[in-house]
Amino acid sequence: MEIKDLAGVSEPLKRLVEVIAEGVGAVTEPYLTKRNADARAYEIRIISQAMAESRLLLGGTEYEDGKIKILRSSQESSEQLSLPSRAESRQAYQELRKQQNIESISANSAQELISENKVSEEKPESEWINRFFEIAENISTEDLQYLWGKILAGEIQKPGSFSLRTLETLKNMSRQEAENFCKLGRYVLRLRDMAFYIDPEQYIFNRENTLGFKEIFALKDAGIVADSDLLNFSFEPCSAGTTSQLLYGSLIILFEREKDTSKIASKVGVLTKAGAELLKLVSIEPDMEYIQAIAQLFYVEGMKVAWATVLREEGDYIHLGNKTYLE
Repeated sequence: MEIKDLAGVSEPLKRLVEVIAEGVGAVTEPYLTKRNADARAYEIRIISQAMAESRLLLGGTEYEDGKIKILRSSQESSEQLSLPSRAESRQAYQELRKQQNIESISANSAQELISENKVSEEKPESEWINRFFEIAENISTEDLQYLWGKILAGEIQKPGSFSLRTLETLKNMSRQEAENFCKLGRYVLRLRDMAFYIDPEQYIFNRENTLGFKEIFALKDAGIVADSDLLNFSFEPCSAGTTSQLLYGSLIILFEREKDTSKIASKVGVLTKAGAELLKLVSIEPDMEYIQAIAQLFYVEGMKVAWATVLREEGDYIHLGNKTYLE
């Protein structure tokens, strides 16, 4: 597939084709198609060829819903192949699985971009593309393939969204660490490039089915939470008429001054750069009780606190829905 073959395709999908081509070479339809009939037929043809070869080496095999199962091992069949032939068959099988993984992740990325119309003029850096596909070829779990597809789509939309260190951090995360990070994500606030959560002893550790010290320490070890004690976060002294803000998932919390206020500080835990970047992948369901806790933490006399839905962000400018004031 070449760019000239993509008439009528959106710019983000064209950019995806360019990136895949740079990372792995020629691009075929299954890279961009998520489990439609043509892609499935293509996959089955490739799998069938590999299974035919594998019977000489491994005996019976089955293929069902994207998984290859070895039914029995045939010593007699194995002895029919020389050592180099067995090595070649093993390598062919491994390359097949890598190809499947890359195509699944690429298809997930296309699904993320299909409704987008605009793309950055910049392209992801070549080093980033090469490193991404080196990792992607070994990602075989469906839910992880979904996350890596979102990363590729995010980097295409805004190059620099996910650093090389972030790719390595996610690659090395265990499933339990990923689940704990998603739990912590429910309590993370953002201000510009900083992502943090309030002293967990004040709220997070008191919630049922949530996190404790052990889980926080594990996330520090995984490179998600900064390996330090709680830090001071503060709103500097502000004059009447000014507004401070904190982003919380798809919401924004607004601190409106009706008169001059002094410095307001609190202890917080901070995410690393990798943690802040990976937070973009977490779907956060707002906890309204947490918003109340944040409001109480930073409230001072002469202040009104409200929250609103973020409709869209354009650089430093945020378009808001209707505000709801907290009592």
